[in-house]
Amino acid sequence: MEENRNYVGMENCFFCGKVKSILLQKNLMKTLPQNAVYNKEPCENCKVVMEFGVLFIGVRNGENGNNPYRTGQIIGLKEKAVKEWISEPLLSDVLKNRVCFVEEDVLNKMGLIDNGGNLKYEKDETDNLIIKRNITRALE
Repeated sequence: MEENRNYVGMENCFFCGKVKSILLQKNLMKTLPQNAVYNKEPCENCKVVMEFGVLFIGVRNGENGNNPYRTGQIIGLKEKAVKEWISEPLLSDVLKNRVCFVEEDVLNKMGLIDNGGNLKYEKDETDNLIIKRNITRALE
């Protein structure tokens, strides 16, 4: 039986999960995974959002740890909104890291997603939300 070898792989963003770069194995000795996260450096789209606000990433209820199961919601909030919703001592850490994993139940209580896990708003009247469903259009 012939071994399946992949000499081209894709590096995914730790935060949004989208393809960040294409990897080529030059010596053809090792097989590369098709989708893998190699570091916690954000992709260009996440970097832009993190420069102007904080990424709130939806995770499954009850998840914890450094790499919780993501449920697909990525919401960028300007610092003004984050400061209204989060208090110290958590606020300092969130603003420093520019990312916050949030359980779906909490996102729902904040009014950011509906009961089905869908984003409720693309942009609100007070201009607190800076991200839309497509992260590449985050700052329009």
